[in-house]
Amino acid sequence: MKILMKLDKKKALNIIHNLGESGQPPKLGASLLNVGTEPLLNRLRQDYLAALCLSADGEDGSGTCRWVEGDYGNGKTQFLRCFQEQSWDLNYVVAFVELHQSECPLDKADSVYGAVARSIQAKPLMAGDVDRSRGVDFALFQLFDRMFPGVLTGVEVDAALRTQAAEWLNATLATTEVEDSSVRRAAVQFLSSKLGGNEEISQLVGTYLRGEKTTAEQRKKIGIAEPVNAANGFRMLRSLCQLFQRSGLATGTVLLFDEARRSLSLMSVRQQKVACENLLSVINHCNNGDFPGTVFLYAVMPEFFTDFATQYPALQQRCGTSTRIRLNSLQGISESELLRQIGYKVAEIFAVAHELSSAPSDFLDKNLRVLASACIQRSMETGARRLMVKTCVQMLNEGRDSGLAPLTPESAERMMEGVREELRETDATQVSTEGE
Repeated sequence: MKILMKLDKKKALNIIHNLGESGQPPKLGASLLNVGTEPLLNRLRQDYLAALCLSADGEDGSGTCRWVEGDYGNGKTQFLRCFQEQSWDLNYVVAFVELHQSECPLDKADSVYGAVARSIQAKPLMAGDVDRSRGVDFALFQLFDRMFPGVLTGVEVDAALRTQAAEWLNATLATTEVEDSSVRRAAVQFLSSKLGGNEEISQLVGTYLRGEKTTAEQRKKIGIAEPVNAANGFRMLRSLCQLFQRSGLATGTVLLFDEARRSLSLMSVRQQKVACENLLSVINHCNNGDFPGTVFLYAVMPEFFTDFATQYPALQQRCGTSTRIRLNSLQGISESELLRQIGYKVAEIFAVAHELSSAPSDFLDKNLRVLASACIQRSMETGARRLMVKTCVQMLNEGRDSGLAPLTPESAERMMEGVREELRETDATQVSTEGE
């Protein structure tokens, strides 16, 4: 697997800060921390990204839906971030969406489209781009500029290249077959206005494409009558995926949905029913070929299958063993060994961040084994893997000046209790903002 970023002091500091604050993987560079899931990631890459999802001989690539299953804090977000990097490496555009009742409720199609459209991203060229280049308008801009190098960003653009780009917009993108012609028309208008330097129109079209509110007067300026709404939200989402692959702008689309806490359980019975119907619609349209070249991964906790899917037989039928990627128990590695290896990865990045020589491997190894054992016994609601990385960062920070002190089960437990409390407070804050 290629790494999208070369690790230096600044990037290492950012990763360590992220791990120390929340125990969550970085938005870019998650593969630097990855342990144990490489076979699962490689299978997804080989079977779908590099095979079934590719278009060939004028035919669309396939679409697929998979569930990423794991307890809270046990690596679902990490897995999605690693798959995101693999997808970018093969020129897929990726939408990483955290499901919240307030921002992306699954029972509202327009909210789902908007969340995807605002988060979708082409491969970042620099680490700093991961937070600055999100959104379908940015993705279209970057992919078009890469297809015709520098046509939008170059200081002096060759007239022949500009003509070639304009001809492609009118001959290829404008005739790309999609379900909702508004999506195609908006994409052509956005890139044409960028090419012609009309910022007013490009901003209006960009706002529409991102699923944000527009007035009838604004839409009239760009020749689009219908706003993004509950009736057309999923049709627009399908059309967006169709446009990216069929036009050749991207290899395909990857949709990563991360159920942050208990989004579905916070819904009313009616909302849950609509959310289930929407999930079924996405799965069925993937199977029917309406999401060409699209991989849809939905990260859920095991309770999704026992407490939610069982209420809807049609959904339960689509949650069979072959559709699940189980992360709680990884084949070929014990949980204690997994945590120990994760600890080593954190220590290596920490050494780069603080320009330290590596601690003696035998001494560090003993501490990591003690921490791993304590995490397994005491993780409870915080998740053993998440607890491990955050506690490991704390241990390394405490040992920066005077060196690592040997850990005992008792001292590890004392250190871990403070970390668990911080994680519980963070989780409580997140849940309160989600409306619980």
